[in-house]
Amino acid sequence: MKAKLLIITALLFLQGYCLFSQCVSVELSITYKQGYDVFKKDSVVSVPFLNITYRNNCDTNYYFLKFCGNDCGGMVLCRWLVHWDTFDLLERAKIHGNYKNENFSVKIGGKPWYNSGWRIEKDGIDTFSLLSNHISCCLENIYEYIYWGSGCKKPKHGYFSSSIVTSENILSGTVQDQFVFLKPNETYVDTYNLIGYKIVEGCFTFFIDRKEIKSFVLGYEGSNSDIEIELPPVVGEYQLYSGPFNTNKVTVCFGDK
Repeated sequence: MKAKLLIITALLFLQGYCLFSQCVSVELSITYKQGYDVFKKDSVVSVPFLNITYRNNCDTNYYFLKFCGNDCGGMVLCRWLVHWDTFDLLERAKIHGNYKNENFSVKIGGKPWYNSGWRIEKDGIDTFSLLSNHISCCLENIYEYIYWGSGCKKPKHGYFSSSIVTSENILSGTVQDQFVFLKPNETYVDTYNLIGYKIVEGCFTFFIDRKEIKSFVLGYEGSNSDIEIELPPVVGEYQLYSGPFNTNKVTVCFGDK
C-alpha cells in the first residue's frame, strides 16, 4: 500500500523562530515502524504512528493537561460508546469502507476533558454527516479489535471530579498520566498507532483543535457536568501553564492519490 506524507505548517516551521515564540509548543509528526498486519499476525508491515511532542521552551518548570490520553499506543475516537454485541470482533473489524482519494480532518483534544476524543470530519462536510460518522465507526471497530486482541483495555473517556483534582493526585496519583510535566527545554512524546487509518486509506490532516491551554479541566459535581474545575497553580516543583502555544498540522495519505 502506497503512503504519502505531507507536512502542513500552521504556526510552526513556516519560519524557524516561530517554534520558540511561546513557552510551550506541541509538535505533530509521522513516523513508521515495523509491525504486524492487523488481520494477518504473521505478516510484517510498515506501521504509521502519529507523534505528539510537547516542548517547554522557557526557563520555568510547567505542567498542564494533555490534549489526548493514550492507551496501549492507540487513540480515543470521537464517539463516546463502542458497540458491544455478540458479533465477532474480527469480522466486524474487517467490514470497513475504503476512502481512497477522500480528504479528512482529524481534530484532537477540542475540550479539556481527560482523554478528549478525536473528531473526524470530511473536508467541507458537517461533523455529523453520514460519511464522517461511517468512517469513525470503521476505525472504532478496527481499534476495538486491536485493543482486545492485544490484551489492552478499552480506552476510557470521562470527566474529572473536584475530589480528584488535587496536587497529590496530579503529581503522583490517579490522574498523573493525564498531565505533562516539563522542566526547561524538556520534551515529552505520546505516540499513536495509525494502522486503522492505513487500512481504510484516504488522506488525513491531524491538528490540535484548541488555541490555548486552559487553566481548568471539565468535570462534574453531582448531576451537573461540564463544570470548570480550576487546576492547582503549583504542583510539586511545577507551575501550571495556561495560554497560547505553538503547533502545526500534519497530513498523511494512504493509497494512491
